[in-house]
Amino acid sequence: MSRAATFIRTARNAPCGDDLGRKTWYDPPVRLSFLAAAVAVVLVLLPGIAGGSQLAPLSVPRELHVVSYYPRDAGWTAMWTKWDPARVASDLDHAVAVDANTVRAIVQPDTFGYPHVSPVYASRLSQFVTLAAARGLHVQLTLFDWWYSWYDRRGSQTWARELLAPYAHDARIAFIELRNEILPKQETTAWATEMIPFVRRLVPGTPLTLSVAGPNLLGKLATLKRQLGAVRPDFYDIHYFGLGGESAFATFARAKQIVAPTPLWVGETGYPTLVNGSGFGGVPRTRAGQEVAQTQFLSTVAWAAHANGLAPIGVWQLGDLDPDAVPDRLVDPEEPELHYGLFRADGSAKPAAETVRSIFGGSVPTSFNNGFEDSLDGVPARWEMAGDGIWFAVDHSVAATGAASGEIAGAGTASYSIVPPNGGVRSGTRISASVFARRAAPGGSVSIVLEWHDRAGRLLGRETSPPLAAVGAWSQLAASGTAPRKGAYVRIDLVAHGLTAPVWFDDVVFSRS
Repeated sequence: MSRAATFIRTARNAPCGDDLGRKTWYDPPVRLSFLAAAVAVVLVLLPGIAGGSQLAPLSVPRELHVVSYYPRDAGWTAMWTKWDPARVASDLDHAVAVDANTVRAIVQPDTFGYPHVSPVYASRLSQFVTLAAARGLHVQLTLFDWWYSWYDRRGSQTWARELLAPYAHDARIAFIELRNEILPKQETTAWATEMIPFVRRLVPGTPLTLSVAGPNLLGKLATLKRQLGAVRPDFYDIHYFGLGGESAFATFARAKQIVAPTPLWVGETGYPTLVNGSGFGGVPRTRAGQEVAQTQFLSTVAWAAHANGLAPIGVWQLGDLDPDAVPDRLVDPEEPELHYGLFRADGSAKPAAETVRSIFGGSVPTSFNNGFEDSLDGVPARWEMAGDGIWFAVDHSVAATGAASGEIAGAGTASYSIVPPNGGVRSGTRISASVFARRAAPGGSVSIVLEWHDRAGRLLGRETSPPLAAVGAWSQLAASGTAPRKGAYVRIDLVAHGLTAPVWFDDVVFSRS
C-alpha cells in the first residue's frame, strides 16, 4: 500500500506526530470528441504506435521527471478494476503539461491475479503503457503493492515472470520498483535478495529499485542496505513527507551517505492542500493558502535534492482524488491523501503545477515572496504569522520598493517568519539575511533574527540584528552567522517586540555561502 507520513502542525513550534496516510489522484470527468475517442481506441488496440516504440531509454535516476498517478475516482486497485482508458488518456495530458517524462503505475498482485496474471489485467497494463508512450511518457512500474506473502518465493517469481514478459528490452518502462515502501525486516529483505536478481534476468537492462518511507526513514534505509548484503538495487528510493520540508536537505544528505556508492532518488514527495491542517504554523488554513504552501514545500524539497546532487524529485501526485476513489474504506472529504494533487477536482492547475514544471525544466524556484507583493486574503502569501491580537496585512500604501510591504500592527509582540526554499544548511554554512523595515512611532524593538534548527526542528541558537533605530523612514536590518554543529536549516524571523505602533517590512534578501 502506498502510504506517506502526513505531518500536520497546528501552531508554530507546536509538537506534532506522525499520521500515516495514503497518497492519491482527482480530476474532472472528460468528454472526448468522436475523433479523440477513436484515436484513444486505436492507441489502446495497437501497442507501440504513435511514437511509443520510439522512446529512447532514460538515464535513471538522473533524467527522471516522475509523477505518480491514479484517476480521480479510482485509486489503488480501483484504477484497474474500474478501468477507463479514455479518462487515463486525458489525465496523462496533465503529466505532459508539467513536463514529466515518466508516469507511475502501481500494480497489486491480488487484483491482477496471483500467482497467474489475468489476461484482462495484463491487457489493461499494456494499454496504460501504450497510452503513456503515445504522449512521450515512460512508465515507472511499481510491483507487489498491497501484497505480503513474503515466504511464497515460487508464487512471487511466477507472477513477476508473467507480468513482465511483454516488457523485456522495452524502453517504455523507465524502471521497476520491486516493492513500494518496503518495511525492512528478516522476511521482507530475504524475499528481496532473491527477487532482485530474478527480476533483473526477466528485464535485463531495466533499472530496479526499492523504496522506504515513513517514521525513522533513515533507520529503515540503513537497515535495508545492511540486510540486503551484497545484493543491491540499481538505486535506492526514499519517500519524503513532513511539515514544510525544512529538514529535507539534511535528511537527503544523510540518506545519500547511507546508501553510497549506490545512487539515491527521492521517488515520492508532496503536500496536501487541506483546510483543516497545515505543515506551516501561522499560514492561513484556507484552500488558497495551503495551495501556496504546497508550492513552498515542493520548492524546498526540490532544492534540497538538487543541492545534494540528486535527480529531480518524484511528485505525489498528479491530481486530487474523490473520497470514493479509496477502495478499501470510507474517508472524509478532507482526508489528506485526497489532496496531494497538482490539479484540482475541476481539472484546473494548482500553483504547484507551474512549480513542478519549473523543477522538471531544470530551474528550482527559491523565491519566497521576498517583497511581500503576493497576498492571500489580504495577508502575505507564504509567510507564517505569530502574535495574539495582532493585525497582519499586505499594505499597498507603504513600500520601500515595488508596490507593497508586510504590515504588523497592534499591541504586543509579533513576527513574520519563513524557512526559505534554499534554507537547508550543514555545519559551517554561512548565512546572511537583511530586510528593510519602517516603524510609525518609537517604542518596542524591531529586528531580523536567524534561527538555527536541527533535523528534528529543535532550536540550536539565534543571530539577531541591531534593533531598528529610525522612526518614519526605511532602514535596512541585517543578521548573519554560521550554522552550528547539527544545524539542518535556518529560519528568518522579522520580529516586532513590544509593538505600540505599526511596523512594515519589505525587500528581504537571503544568501548562503
